[in-house]
Amino acid sequence: MRLRKLLTSVEMQKRVVACAGMAMAAMVVVACSAPMPNQGGASSAPRVPAQIIATAATTRTIKHAFGETTIPVAPQRVLALGEDALLLNLLDLGIKPVASNANIPEQIPLAHADELAGIELFTSAAEFSIEKLSAFKPDLIIGTRFFIENAGYDKLSRIAPTVALSSEAELEAFVELARVLGKEAKAQAQVDAFKQQMARQAERIRAKGESLSVATVYPGPNVAAWVDGPSPIPQMLLDLGFTFSPDAQAAAPFGIRSGRAFISPEKLDLFAADTLLLLQTPAVEGELEAVEKIKSSPIWQKLPAVQAGRVFTLDRIGYPGFRGAKQLLADVLKVIES
Repeated sequence: MRLRKLLTSVEMQKRVVACAGMAMAAMVVVACSAPMPNQGGASSAPRVPAQIIATAATTRTIKHAFGETTIPVAPQRVLALGEDALLLNLLDLGIKPVASNANIPEQIPLAHADELAGIELFTSAAEFSIEKLSAFKPDLIIGTRFFIENAGYDKLSRIAPTVALSSEAELEAFVELARVLGKEAKAQAQVDAFKQQMARQAERIRAKGESLSVATVYPGPNVAAWVDGPSPIPQMLLDLGFTFSPDAQAAAPFGIRSGRAFISPEKLDLFAADTLLLLQTPAVEGELEAVEKIKSSPIWQKLPAVQAGRVFTLDRIGYPGFRGAKQLLADVLKVIES
């Protein structure tokens, strides 16, 4: 029995290659703006953060998006279906899963080889069967609402107790996972301390109200203006107090999905801030070439950030999980203060 093919954020973004030119802008918005799986994505399941509703000596019962599930208090063989963010969060909470799906199994951002040793990594983009998942012999399956729904909650539940996580923002997702595992107090304390650190740094660099332009150039080239979360980098910039140029109101005529709007090359002057952050990744074939192509545009050359020499690049899929949030803060501060 085969499960539906699941697309990673990388594979979803590769669809842009097939979008030929901004004359097909409507198609671009539909085909190239799919939510990232590790952030929930479009789903018919309710967004219900997992909560403990009962605890016994060796089990706890969790209420989540697909119902109530009784899981082991100390699971020994966890199967993770939430890609890089969930995998790193599990490791940081002291849980080493037996297997996990991943964006690119050979390239897990911020992961160390020794901590990944012994974990079976498989790509989300491949079709995988119930038989293969059963072969891992998990005593707990835990994943994002997107992956659990697309794989089929009922099918997964026949293999092992299955819990779906609904939180989209990275910090909330870390705490929700910790809650399921009975580690919420420590995780919440870590997140609270990190939020305090963010607030101190935001005040120090006077981020509140400062304008940034945030863009991604996809193959085509097709240009997206980021105006909102929950994708990790734009969300952190907003949390720090920055505003975006263009903002959501200015980008609204182009249609906003998953926090971004695809704009025509003739509208590059919407990126009017003195600092421009490009959220790119070499994982998408043709993307870096698309950036070089857009840089040849006369409009690009006149952008304030280009004129000021303040165009910086961050890897948009390089900051998974709570671990990624901490590294992202350090990298954002480095860029802003350069």
